[in-house]
Amino acid sequence: MNYSAQSLFKSRKFEIAKEKQYYNKFIFNGHFGIFLLILLGAFILGYGQFLKSIPSNLNFPLIVGIILALTSLFPIRTLLKDADRLFLLPFEKHMSEYMQQSLIYSYILRLPLQILMIIVFFPLFYVLNHQTYIFYIMFALLALIYPFIGLVLKWQWYKYKLESWSIHLLLFIIFLSGYYVVLEIKSFSAIATIIILIALIYIIRYINKKELYPWEKMIHSEARHRMNYYKFVNMFTDVKQLKETAVRRNYLDPLLRIPKSKYFNENHMYLFLFYRSFIRGKDAFNIILRLIIISLVLMVWLNQIFITSIIGALFMYIIILQMAQFYTQQAYGLWPQVWPVSDSKVIKGYEQFLYRLMIGVGIIYSIVYIVLQPAQFYLAILFFIVGWLTINSVIKKLKYQETLLRD
Repeated sequence: MNYSAQSLFKSRKFEIAKEKQYYNKFIFNGHFGIFLLILLGAFILGYGQFLKSIPSNLNFPLIVGIILALTSLFPIRTLLKDADRLFLLPFEKHMSEYMQQSLIYSYILRLPLQILMIIVFFPLFYVLNHQTYIFYIMFALLALIYPFIGLVLKWQWYKYKLESWSIHLLLFIIFLSGYYVVLEIKSFSAIATIIILIALIYIIRYINKKELYPWEKMIHSEARHRMNYYKFVNMFTDVKQLKETAVRRNYLDPLLRIPKSKYFNENHMYLFLFYRSFIRGKDAFNIILRLIIISLVLMVWLNQIFITSIIGALFMYIIILQMAQFYTQQAYGLWPQVWPVSDSKVIKGYEQFLYRLMIGVGIIYSIVYIVLQPAQFYLAILFFIVGWLTINSVIKKLKYQETLLRD
């Protein structure tokens, strides 16, 4: 039975890997590759400038400890499905091997992010510690050991039917104390936190001998992680498994005034549909909002004449490209069947929506850029030029695709 459980997990893992391999073709395309390359270059440039003049009034061991404590809270990926609550329930006593594989998979899946954080913060503490790194090695070892021990403890915690927030809070406090002791106090006593975690694992495991698996929590948690992944992929291509949801957002109600009677016709219906779907939609709105926030942080952080303008123009280009999937979600949905109109009117409404989005984002970027570089305020026009050119390119491709579909 243990062999069957192990085979089941391997088949689930292969299925997930195959799905990710398929979607990676759409994610890591030319546009996204260029974006990542420019983003990496901007980060290295800004980080290098930061290391030359590190602020002395900030507690970096505490800040980095908090960041690493958060990234060390690895989620448990069980790869369970909704039907497993029925079909695997009779074999629960044989599922221990499955869960061991699950914990190892959960650890390896998030390990690259943890390694990346260790590498990113190394130059900072190399400079702060006057080119010594002995305790940073200890910090790196803790950052690699903590997540796996945390996963094991989290599993025993869930099995004992305790709340998720409590184990996250407990692990965060222990991780933070260990990281802070190593980075600030520079003491090997941080090893005591590992002993505490292992002792907790053995205590709760002893109590859990007769406890059953929390099937509902395990299945719900896995479904949530899958949906989060699909939302990310949906930024690049359509995902059939993703369910569209709506959010009220009362603070945006002034932007959704009921149109006048003369606008209730086929010439204006799709502009209103795209506009309303974007403001009320959960995924597209959140994606664009995140991109805007990231771009503004980079613009303020780097704060150089040409680099800041290039970052704003690049993100304007990316934001408009990301909305291309938004067209397919709306134009091929229910409305064309309820009220059929010509393809040209749908594309025209989408074009008008993109121009409004471009103007809104461009105004935000222009305000930030002018505040940062008032002497070169005229370069803010670059955001609108890039937006206009990108929209023209997107619309031309849509019109060409529609002609192919008609043929």
